[in-house]
Amino acid sequence: MRSLRILCVEDSEEDLMLFERACVAAELPAVFHAVGDGAEAVAYLEGRDEFNDRTKYPLPDVIILDLNLPGMDGFDFLKWFRQTSGLSLPILVFTVSGSVEDKARALAEGATGYFVKPKDFEALVKLAESFGKFRGDG
Repeated sequence: MRSLRILCVEDSEEDLMLFERACVAAELPAVFHAVGDGAEAVAYLEGRDEFNDRTKYPLPDVIILDLNLPGMDGFDFLKWFRQTSGLSLPILVFTVSGSVEDKARALAEGATGYFVKPKDFEALVKLAESFGKFRGDG
């Protein structure tokens, strides 16, 4: 079974590092590609600019998306993805917002799942374990 290809759309280096460590602790074989905002995620998925080499920047199996991003935020990215990308990938919103309104809006815009970033590392590891179901076998 191959590693799970994850595109993390996250502007916090600390959150990205913690998530990667949690995947290692969860024994989830994963390859991470990270971008800092929605516009960069669009360029990645379209294979534009520095992301034009699909060997180096393959399409992900799953997208982990923060909502609070500079420029094109997570909601704008979700709208673009579902209306324009032509791709069918799970998008898991991973955010600090526990707002019922944000969750409802993200799911209405096409998010596959909505997760509030856990405060402790063990909870983050348990969450990372659940991402294994998105792993391909090619």
